[in-house]
Amino acid sequence: MTDSDITGEKPQIPERILVAAARVMEREGFANASLRQIAEEAGMTKAGLYYHVASKETLLYALHERFASKLRDSALRIVESDSSPTEKLRELIIETVQTAGTFQSEGTVFLREYGHLTGEMAVTIGKSRDQFRTDFEQVIKAGMDTGVFHSGDAHLDALAILGACNFTAFWYDPEGPLKITKIAESFADRLLYGMRTSGTDKGVGA
Repeated sequence: MTDSDITGEKPQIPERILVAAARVMEREGFANASLRQIAEEAGMTKAGLYYHVASKETLLYALHERFASKLRDSALRIVESDSSPTEKLRELIIETVQTAGTFQSEGTVFLREYGHLTGEMAVTIGKSRDQFRTDFEQVIKAGMDTGVFHSGDAHLDALAILGACNFTAFWYDPEGPLKITKIAESFADRLLYGMRTSGTDKGVGA
């Protein structure tokens, strides 16, 4: 089943509509956002918006799928690499923080408005979110098995790390003193410090 089968829409929604929808839903919340507001944000008429989308939920799904794809694609590349568990976890953290900070509006909507998706849309996005968390768990479990990470519950560790990384979308200030790349590196250093076993080599090859 394709995205267009789920949403009943043409597969491609214009970029300016997605950007406008993300901004309005971030600002107003899904429940209070209207298609009229989204059309105005996109600089088009409501009738013009209806030509591309049939419902607000269709736009919400498109935003979730777009953000999830960014996370999923980078995670797949990292997990399937030949890097060590430490290197993989570091890259996963950096990519997640940078994605959350770079695509703030989409990230905020993705994290805050998921509960408004229904039916197959909710199921599809739920699977994407679960797979992304599983990628973290897999890397953490590999690190535990090889003794470079503290033993424990990989699922809980993944949730804790993802919570810290994803929340960047809510507080990061692009006009602030720190660039998102610097923040991502700092997060990786600190989170990995807590994961590594005592005496583990802190180099990237660990």
